[in-house]
Amino acid sequence: MKSKSARGVIVILAMLALVGLGTAIGLSFDTSYRIACAAACIIFIASLALDYPDDLWPKIGLIAATLINAGLFLTPVFHRPSSRGELMLFALPDAIALLSVRLAYFSVSTDHERAQRQMVIFGLVVAVVFCAVLYSVLLLAR
Repeated sequence: MKSKSARGVIVILAMLALVGLGTAIGLSFDTSYRIACAAACIIFIASLALDYPDDLWPKIGLIAATLINAGLFLTPVFHRPSSRGELMLFALPDAIALLSVRLAYFSVSTDHERAQRQMVIFGLVVAVVFCAVLYSVLLLAR
């Protein structure tokens, strides 16, 4: 599966299968949908680990994202009905973890690499701001 659209279709089908399996074994739709969203984020990060087999940062990012996703289920944000934007509740903290690990392992030797590192830093700042706004709105809306 080299095509990105084929990967996207597989992820969507896997999410549907997880939601169907979760409701079939007795989990509520909200819980099974959240598990499917967390799994979709983990699958995306695992595909990054497969794209960069020689680098260590995707593997550490995968472990960090898995721990973060598991911990998010214990927060008060998830004691509410699920919504269409549930994927973002997992994707933003995972992006923060992955970009942080990428910055830690980013070596700079040329001006081009320095510019790339600055873009990763900018992406990290934007992800932190969006995540903070999203979670604060969710916590205030309770």
